[in-house]
Amino acid sequence: MPTWRAPSWMYLVATVFIMTFLFNMRQEFWGPENAGWVPGPNFFEVARVLPSSAMERAGAQPGDFLETADGYPLNGRASWSLARASFERGRPIHLQVRRGEQHLALDLIITTPVWQNGPQCYPAIALQVARFVMLLLAILVAFGRPPQLSACLAALMLAIGSVAEGYPSSGWAAGLRHLPAVFAIPIGLATASCLLAPVVWLAFFASFPRPGLSQRLRWVLVVAPVVLFGIPIVASVGAMIYAPSVLARPWPLVLAAAPVRWLQDAVGVTPLLFLNDLPLYQPTTQARFLQVWLAITIVYFAGGFLMLVASYRRLDDPQLRRRVGALLLALAGFAPIMVHNIFVRNWTGWFGTTPPALFSWVGFVGEAFVFLCIPLTLVHCVRADISHGRDNKQGAAARS
Repeated sequence: MPTWRAPSWMYLVATVFIMTFLFNMRQEFWGPENAGWVPGPNFFEVARVLPSSAMERAGAQPGDFLETADGYPLNGRASWSLARASFERGRPIHLQVRRGEQHLALDLIITTPVWQNGPQCYPAIALQVARFVMLLLAILVAFGRPPQLSACLAALMLAIGSVAEGYPSSGWAAGLRHLPAVFAIPIGLATASCLLAPVVWLAFFASFPRPGLSQRLRWVLVVAPVVLFGIPIVASVGAMIYAPSVLARPWPLVLAAAPVRWLQDAVGVTPLLFLNDLPLYQPTTQARFLQVWLAITIVYFAGGFLMLVASYRRLDDPQLRRRVGALLLALAGFAPIMVHNIFVRNWTGWFGTTPPALFSWVGFVGEAFVFLCIPLTLVHCVRADISHGRDNKQGAAARS
């Protein structure tokens, strides 16, 4: 059973993630709906304008090329994500489009919230249900055994997953600007914490089911990437919320970088969370940061999985061995889920056709609920490890 005799910092962290979940869910449903255009092979070429949409009311036509939105140069899929993060319902959004040889100015006004999109909201509903379950599991694990290191790290992984936003939803930054900074900044940073999820992943599997690395090495592996990426992430989140004009400029070098294109297609993480106007983080440096971040992400995720495999082979307790084996199978199932997610988000862009049911919003709804098998298995293993009465922190102290 959860115990509420936990350190005060745990209540603070839990409060931040709860606020972030509620805010992101609100934006997911009450933020501005889609503008109402279907991209062509060149993403910013308007292939089709949906009837009765905001884009049709603005006067957009098939064949138009979107050039800027509210001053944001549109030179990559991620730049559209950055622009729409500042959209607001009822506020004119100034578009510049190229139609043949003409450059036209259009005013796009979105008045309808996302939740009125009908069946298109079903994936968002399924996603929010899955995230709500993950947040509840995070609270259950964290307050189930506050002193246990593996429990705290598992809870942090689940909490990050419950608020992660690869691409901030429409109106996300604009909504945060209406909040006091004491709320807006923690919510923004918690949302961007998914960029450091591999660090938490590695730290967890270095401690569960038994410590596999020395305490000193674990500190190095955690602190180094947090320091390296923490500053640009904080600066980027601050710029998105309070100085969006700083980011309203072309980033051709960064957006053309191979890891950026791979990230956009594969995992949907907007690289613009790394972009800012700090003197030490110019475009060339930004591209290098993204390459290093991608490499560390791959190495840390693979390293954590291999640590769990090694721990499984060393375990003597048959019951714990079975539970860890179940977790290994669940994590192995994460790979096909990721592949399915990639196809769901990129089918139309890659193949230019309507996706089959398996890779449509119907498939995404099923994917969201299948994915819950992973956190549920993780929580079962962590809580079972608690019942063994072995504190990972004691094991770490003995090992170091």
